[in-house]
Amino acid sequence: MNTTETQEQTKEQQVKAERETELLKQLHQAAQMGRDTLEHVNNNIGPGELRNAVEKDIFDYSDVCAQVTRKLEENDKQPKPVGKIPRIMASMMINAKINDETPDSEVAKMIIDGTTKGVTECTAKLSEYADVDNDIKNIGYKLLWVQQKNIDEMRRFLHN
Repeated sequence: MNTTETQEQTKEQQVKAERETELLKQLHQAAQMGRDTLEHVNNNIGPGELRNAVEKDIFDYSDVCAQVTRKLEENDKQPKPVGKIPRIMASMMINAKINDETPDSEVAKMIIDGTTKGVTECTAKLSEYADVDNDIKNIGYKLLWVQQKNIDEMRRFLHN
């Protein structure tokens, strides 16, 4: 193999590593946003089955965040936190629309709507980064699974 071929391979590996890091950072932001939003919802609702379901989903999102963080740290990288503006906007919306008096069905609908947007974005990212390592894609698929499970869990509250 000549020097030019070796340099091209090294550059391809570097580009792939950068893409993998970028996808991991985006997956972390998505999981963090899901977790943080659900934690905020959890603080605005009273005790009951819905609260228990939300707490389980928070745990699942936290697990994805931890997996992504470990994978990034293997490469001496750090997750990129969700920006202040999206967090503030989500908090303001939750505070305006959810309180102890809000029916479980309305809370569940809001969670489903937000999570559906997350599923769409995550699916697009996994498609865009189809060339990355399978271990990294599998974390993305786990996030999709968590999101879909969240939607399925919330559906049972729509008829209350």
